[in-house]
Amino acid sequence: MWFEQIIRKETGCAAYMIGSLESGECAVFDPLWDVQPYLDAAGQQSSKIRYIIDSHSHADHVSGARRLARASGGELLLPELADVTYDATRVKGGDKLVMGEVVMEFVHTPGHRPEQLCLLITDTSRGDEPWAFLTADFLLVGDVARPDLAQGGEEGAEVTFDKALPTLENLPDFVEVYPGHVAGST
Repeated sequence: MWFEQIIRKETGCAAYMIGSLESGECAVFDPLWDVQPYLDAAGQQSSKIRYIIDSHSHADHVSGARRLARASGGELLLPELADVTYDATRVKGGDKLVMGEVVMEFVHTPGHRPEQLCLLITDTSRGDEPWAFLTADFLLVGDVARPDLAQGGEEGAEVTFDKALPTLENLPDFVEVYPGHVAGST
């Protein structure tokens, strides 16, 4: 398996690429507007972009998911609860994608946005336990995401505390956690 973090330094937004060495396919999680870095990375790995995943409706930056789907021919995936009018395959918590040795499981983590999905990644060539958790905008470096963008702040905070944060309790201690935002500002 191969894994790459792509950061837009100006805004601190992070996107991720997860690729299978067995199948020659990859997925892009929360792509930013400029799609060329993903096309270049896939080319360097001799990998075909199979899935383009937006974890939620982004309010703080412009997603490149639809542009990347058009440029690569990959399948666009969105949370089933996302309120959008364009075509995409819908996924929900508990759904899994398999590309060769890579298993990606969606985890519903509402609070920042009601539809927010994170991605739990297992590389079966390493073992049966997950090794990475891509938190999108649910967890940030040293903080949790704003809960007031799609609902009242108090309501969103309660959902984050009662539903999203408990998803972390059963992860093995060795799982690496990767945020959707690092240093930077929109």
